[in-house]
Amino acid sequence: MKQSDMKRKSENIKIALVNPRIEMYSSTLPPLGLLYIAAVLEKSGHKVRIFDIYPYDDRDITSLINYNPDIVGLTALTDYWSRAQHIARAIREKISDCTFIAGGVHITVKPEDSLKGLDADIGVIGEGEYTMLELCDRLANGSDWRGTNGIIYRDQKGKFIRTEPRMLIEDLNELPFPARHLLNFEDYLVPPGIIRGHWSEHSTTLMTSRGCPYKCIWCGSQSTFGRKVRRRSVENVIDELKQIIRDHGVDTVWFVDDTFTLNKRWVLEFSEQLLANKIKLSWGCQAHVNTADEEMFQAMKKAGLIQLDFGVESGSDKVLKALKKRSSRDAAKRAFKIVRKVGLRAMATFMFGSPTETEDDVEATMSLAREIRPSFASSFFITPYPGTELMQMAEDNNWISSDDKIGAGLKKRPMLKIHFSEKELYKIRTRFQSMFIYRNFFSLLFNPRYVVKAFSLFAGYPIGIILGLRKFLKTFVVDDFFFEFLIYYVRERSKRKKAAIAHSVELK
Repeated sequence: MKQSDMKRKSENIKIALVNPRIEMYSSTLPPLGLLYIAAVLEKSGHKVRIFDIYPYDDRDITSLINYNPDIVGLTALTDYWSRAQHIARAIREKISDCTFIAGGVHITVKPEDSLKGLDADIGVIGEGEYTMLELCDRLANGSDWRGTNGIIYRDQKGKFIRTEPRMLIEDLNELPFPARHLLNFEDYLVPPGIIRGHWSEHSTTLMTSRGCPYKCIWCGSQSTFGRKVRRRSVENVIDELKQIIRDHGVDTVWFVDDTFTLNKRWVLEFSEQLLANKIKLSWGCQAHVNTADEEMFQAMKKAGLIQLDFGVESGSDKVLKALKKRSSRDAAKRAFKIVRKVGLRAMATFMFGSPTETEDDVEATMSLAREIRPSFASSFFITPYPGTELMQMAEDNNWISSDDKIGAGLKKRPMLKIHFSEKELYKIRTRFQSMFIYRNFFSLLFNPRYVVKAFSLFAGYPIGIILGLRKFLKTFVVDDFFFEFLIYYVRERSKRKKAAIAHSVELK
């Protein structure tokens, strides 16, 4: 670590925040966590750059190395772990004297293994904004950073030392808005957009709250954000919406809160203020079936809501109880009845391969999915992420079928062998998705604007069509065709844009 020459003013210390990527359609989503950290650091006078490093372009790693930062902060999700290790090796080889700090949910739940796996100097555990700020302040001033709360490091003997936990941020309003200006943000405003079935030229994400009171056994959200829900004020969120519309021409927003609809009074006030401020925006969010409320949904629709996403997960009350979902088959039916009455679209997601799930439970799920008639439906294989109750159960019962599959992303591969074999789970998912081919895809043919734009998109990326068809012929799931095409499209679009910029520079 650069201990000797760190005693400089904060503005002279170069900080690089690094986000590893793997190829997923969600790669168009900006790294909100790093953008918040960058905003806090900038507000305190630090010089920050963000490197959002995609797997198909290691030139971004070269740019990071050429920047030669004093401090590197790398975030890591479990899905991105292999890519994070690749970037970490490059950092150590080329800028070995920087202070290397690792954070993110994977580091939070597996701090010792992560520190060793990345060869990092310091690990940040939990919410990273103020921990990273204190570390950077102390490093810049040459003071002892080892007293910083919320970190893990190794002493000179190699022993792991964990400091006192850092308290969660109680007042989210005190955080500055994410530093979107540090990215070429146009690269993230990629059509067709984030909300399924809705064509958007400029869609992005925004978070209004942190924390989730539910205890679903597969979810790791509480590891970083805790059980207590902390919510920004309506005014604060409205101000951020005004900013991203003004600065980036955003027309659609997906709220990434674990459950947006937990506080009816807040949602009603937010919907009212969207209208009062004449904010014309299409938006979507996640809801729990237990929170379904006609008055709230009506107000949300009037304020621009076009789609709600519900994690239904199963049609079996027995399986839902095993998942600790705190929902029921009847609650799902009630929620979707309200959605149809209000006239909103709804996305329903389901999981297969869960603990206690049998053939009868699968049939109950198929039956419920047909009965609730979601606008769109998608299914995944339940996945054991580190730090979750499901992972502990999987390890205790020897359910994990293959360690090297953990981190595959998108929950598209069966990773647990409980009641069903991998082959059986693939067949179940294929059968489920086949039930919704019309709703998921052909219903869009009645939207002429969407059809014209979609065909134009396909025409510009014929190789993506071939790759999508190749994937479809392996799984016979139409969703997989579109996801494979969109992954190629995002990658190729980025390459073409960078090539155009390079050509423009050469001409000058």
